[in-house]
Amino acid sequence: MPEGNTATNYERGAVVTHYSTADAIAFAVDFLRRRFWILFLSVLFGATLGVLYLVVAPTSYVATATLGLDSRVFQLFPQATQAKSLGEQAIDSVPAFESQLEILKSENIALKVITDLRLAEEPEYAAGPQIPFASLFLAPRTAESEPRRTHNALRVIEKNLKIKRVGASYLVEIQYESLNPENAAKVANAVADTYLADQLESRYKATRLGSSWLEQRIKELRNQLAQADEDVLAFKAANTIVDAGGGRLITDQQLTELNSQLTAARAKTSEAHARVDQIYTIMKEKSISGATIVNVAGDDQAISKLRSQYLELAAREDDFSKKVGPTHLAVAKLQTQMRAIDAAIQVELRRLFETYRSDFKVASESEKYAEARVQQAVLQSQASNAAQIKLRELQATAQTYKSLYDQFLHRYTEAYEQQSFANTEARLITRATMPFEGNGRKRLAIAALTPFLGLLFGVALGALRDFMDRGFRTSNQVETLLNTNCIALVPLQKASKLRKKSGEPVAPGVRTFSPDQSVTWTVLNEPLSRFAEAIRSVKLAAELNRVSSPSRTIGVTSSVPGEGKSTIAAAIAQSVGQNDVRVILVDLDLRNPTLTRAVSPEASRGILEVLNGRDKLEDVIWKNISSTMAFLPAVVEPNSVPSSEILASSAMRKLFERLGAEYDYIIVDLPPLAPIVDVRATTDFVDSYILVVEWGRTYAAVAQHALSRAPNVHKKLLGAVFNKVEIESLKRYDGDRARYYHDKSYARYGYSE
Repeated sequence: MPEGNTATNYERGAVVTHYSTADAIAFAVDFLRRRFWILFLSVLFGATLGVLYLVVAPTSYVATATLGLDSRVFQLFPQATQAKSLGEQAIDSVPAFESQLEILKSENIALKVITDLRLAEEPEYAAGPQIPFASLFLAPRTAESEPRRTHNALRVIEKNLKIKRVGASYLVEIQYESLNPENAAKVANAVADTYLADQLESRYKATRLGSSWLEQRIKELRNQLAQADEDVLAFKAANTIVDAGGGRLITDQQLTELNSQLTAARAKTSEAHARVDQIYTIMKEKSISGATIVNVAGDDQAISKLRSQYLELAAREDDFSKKVGPTHLAVAKLQTQMRAIDAAIQVELRRLFETYRSDFKVASESEKYAEARVQQAVLQSQASNAAQIKLRELQATAQTYKSLYDQFLHRYTEAYEQQSFANTEARLITRATMPFEGNGRKRLAIAALTPFLGLLFGVALGALRDFMDRGFRTSNQVETLLNTNCIALVPLQKASKLRKKSGEPVAPGVRTFSPDQSVTWTVLNEPLSRFAEAIRSVKLAAELNRVSSPSRTIGVTSSVPGEGKSTIAAAIAQSVGQNDVRVILVDLDLRNPTLTRAVSPEASRGILEVLNGRDKLEDVIWKNISSTMAFLPAVVEPNSVPSSEILASSAMRKLFERLGAEYDYIIVDLPPLAPIVDVRATTDFVDSYILVVEWGRTYAAVAQHALSRAPNVHKKLLGAVFNKVEIESLKRYDGDRARYYHDKSYARYGYSE
């Protein structure tokens, strides 16, 4: 990932890094630089395949047939609001049209085409779809079994058949691509014809199934209607319900007539009662001159005649009384006659009273009888009305069955007519013709696509290489992941085959050594090299750190063995010793004293003998004949001493206190951090540490884990030295600073690679 402009947080050992757009672009450029040859070869390989495909790939031909789909689809029962014939309904949605396209692409259509054209017997189809370039290396194989050949032919048709809609219209293009132009046109037309036949057959089957279902349903409805009519008649008979015509029941008509009779009887009773009251009043008044008797006399001729005679005698009596006086004999005679007539009227009134009273009784009895019949009729009518609810329900059920029966009978007639003349909404607009020109655009497109596929493959391969590369590649990675400064980038040095032996002692008890041509002595042999300049950067960092805090003892360690820590420790000591500063290089890698074997391979005594008291310090120290640098070796057998206990002992601390009094700098070559715990035992007498990280080899996770297990070492860490850096390759990982590593200005100051 890009190394510049990153913000990092350390929480529980995790690293969270945020990258900007510029960082992403820089990372892409760096990726292109370091994986250029992988990308270039991948693109070249893809382009070669594309050219090869153009040369050897056979020419294909495309034939096109056009279908027109009407704006209707089959439906057995259309909506009631649509005035259309059976099986028609408008398509007004994209899904309905897409359904027809999927039917055209279905395996059912393809299998029928394969069967009709016997495509499974042709080699082009029986072998199945061919992989590009496979024909260059493998001969096409034909399946032996019929199902396998059919399956292969189906896969070929599905691959080469293209169904698409023409714009927003109801037209469909059927395109088929084949190596044989005649086959291309034949298959395209076969797909169209098979689809039309399939639609016609499906319409016929649907209509036939619908007619059969309608016929069965009509029989059921006929039986249900007959049963409903029988239920209505049986219910009427059981409840004595008779229709009087006009929708009225006989009980209702009888009740109406009885009401009329009751009304007449009541009127007659009232009339008779009134006459009885009148006669009774006249008889009670005993006066034939009142207004009441006038009405009675008008109805009876005898009373009327007697009343007339009485009134005539009363007039004569009144006239005689005025003429001859009331006591006259003639007046008395008239009064006698009047009394006789009044008695006769009273007799007639009593006779008439008895007659009217008899009529009143008869009328009353008739009224009571009429009332009884009306009450009986009301009860019968109420029972009939209660039964009417159930009767109406039965009649409604019967009417419903009748309506359904009529509708289904009508639908059955339509379906039967459609069955005799089935049609389809699709029609073939244009039949496919045999193409005369090959489809070169597809070949060119594939050939043009292969370089891009090669590029993608190269990017994937390069990304895989980057993913597998778990080591440190830039100084920013070291600083970010280890949370420390990268104080120097030490270039990779190739060891010379020439080598000189260490010098012999110039005096008894004094051992000396001189530089040879090995990598260990590059600082002295090539003082103007990048390697020497990098070591001087480390020395300067140590001196600056000494200003701020006393740091005389500097330990050099690494995460794992083989990262060059011993070489870096020796180089730092050489660089310090060139300035007439008293410096001693101590080999404390007691289990693997690599530095001792490189500087003084002839040494037979070392630091362990000093700690044990068998030798004095000055007797085991080796001195450089050309500088102030001294060396304290470690002469031990590998894995033969308890190194951690020795490093943590009080004798070791006292030894370093003595070395600190005699020397200005103490450079200590320590064991690696990850395998053993020795370095953690040195924190009492080592002032600061330098961590050596090998370029591209030290795993970041291992280095992080090693430092996390040694917090006191990490706390005293002066910085990290990026060792064995391949400067030419570094620019592919840290492109932003490529000129910094390769600027020609270095040569102007005498620096060499």
